Amino acid sequence: MSKQVKIIIKYNGKYLLIKRKDKEKKEHIGNWECAGGKLENGESFEDAAIREVKEETNLDVSLIKTVKKIEKDNEIQAMVFLAKPKNTDVKVSKEHSNFGWFSYEELKNLEPITYKKFFLELIDLSQKS
Repeated sequence: MSKQVKIIIKYNGKYLLIKRKDKEKKEHIGNWECAGGKLENGESFEDAAIREVKEETNLDVSLIKTVKKIEKDNEIQAMVFLAKPKNTDVKVSKEHSNFGWFSYEELKNLEPITYKKFFLELIDLSQKS
């Protein structure tokens, strides 16, 4: 299993989601998702998070906190971070077709979101101190 990161980007009370268009995961085409991806060789989870956000959205971010660590066999396999953008000029990568900033209430009604129930749980966790 490849190690991965997901990044919840929050700005002015809204969350950034990007719409997948590439065919890497056919079941996710047209779905909204948060930025994220796989770690490269020797890369830390934090560095991967910052890189993936830049690649997928053109945003520079500050990581605010770790929202969740997912472990298997006592080894971290994935981390979810809450991040704040340093700029707001979103330009989606060729993997994505669109982006949007959504309030929590809007997210509850937005379809389709990849792993929506889990994503909303992560949003809830990100709001706790």
